[in-house]
Amino acid sequence: MEKSLSDLIGDLDKVSLYIHIPFCKKKCYYCDFVSYTEGSVENYIEALIKEISLYESFLKKGIKTLYIGGGTPSYINEHYIEKILFHIDRYLFLEEFTIEINPDSFDRQKALFYKSLGVNRISLGIQSFDDEVLKKAGRSHDSYQAYKAYKIASEIFDNVSVDFIVGLPGENWRSVEKIVEFVRLEYPVHLSLYLLEIHEGTFISKIIKRISEESFERYDALLDFFKKEGYERYEISNFALNEKYGKHNLVYWANGDYIGLGLAAGGHLKKFRYNNVSDFKSYFSKLRLGEYPYGYNSENNNIREVLETIFMMLRTKWGIDRKLVHLDLNMEAILNILKRKFSFFDGVRLSEKGMDFSSMFLSELLMLWEEFYEI
Repeated sequence: MEKSLSDLIGDLDKVSLYIHIPFCKKKCYYCDFVSYTEGSVENYIEALIKEISLYESFLKKGIKTLYIGGGTPSYINEHYIEKILFHIDRYLFLEEFTIEINPDSFDRQKALFYKSLGVNRISLGIQSFDDEVLKKAGRSHDSYQAYKAYKIASEIFDNVSVDFIVGLPGENWRSVEKIVEFVRLEYPVHLSLYLLEIHEGTFISKIIKRISEESFERYDALLDFFKKEGYERYEISNFALNEKYGKHNLVYWANGDYIGLGLAAGGHLKKFRYNNVSDFKSYFSKLRLGEYPYGYNSENNNIREVLETIFMMLRTKWGIDRKLVHLDLNMEAILNILKRKFSFFDGVRLSEKGMDFSSMFLSELLMLWEEFYEI
């Protein structure tokens, strides 16, 4: 019997933890994440440790998944990661511990050190195996480094996820063929595939104004290829073999409890949602005063919380898990309207076709929600 989303996310009393490392060797041209090529790593880690202490009442419930992302966590000295772990070790009951790496800041020694710390999942940002595309995207590695990093990671860890982006400058059908060749040769247990998003203010927004039709075609071709090769599309952008789902991200998509630490990190605890400030000065200043470094925070009412939970769950192949969210008569009515209107929605989940139209579908859901609840 197939497991449900509630089965997969584990102990609801425990929390998940995300830690943001905002440092990078260089800024990729498409990147809209909060990351910096300058700044004191030492000072930042000390501030992170202060932030950890603010969440002790939540952390002592136990941490079930840990995700260290960025930025480029592998860019900083691995002993800083060890230092962070020292301060949360007593809270760890880990089912999954993921760290993001870039190919140019990863080697066997670092991989073994990560494993000694308890890391059991690697998220590898390759994006493309086309050197021209990598160069035009501002990536700091080439295809040789990418393949070498994957081989090292896959020899030491049995759970390696690989990221790709379709729509980058210079891409062509041969670029896609190189991804196909890699997958057929290595069959990584987890893949993430993203269609390029063009964010205002990024360098790439000066070069590309809109995604080309060919990019959409290449994206669809890769979706078809992954399916034929046995990959399960369990979320809009994520694909797994043998149910090697990203457990940490499942908590996000179930709208479970998670704490985000570091610049621009976000968290969700019961009905409380927050995002931290995104600049070092504000972050350090608030923590020196013993304050939570929030840039934004809000407490949802029950209706809003249900809406956000449905939005997240509908990203997944499992759809709405009624063990995790209580739907009132209005929400049931909204879902029935959407079921009648969209053939790719069965009242619980979106089909694979529906995932490709999720933005349109969720916009319709929001419009109906505002109408029914007169927000």
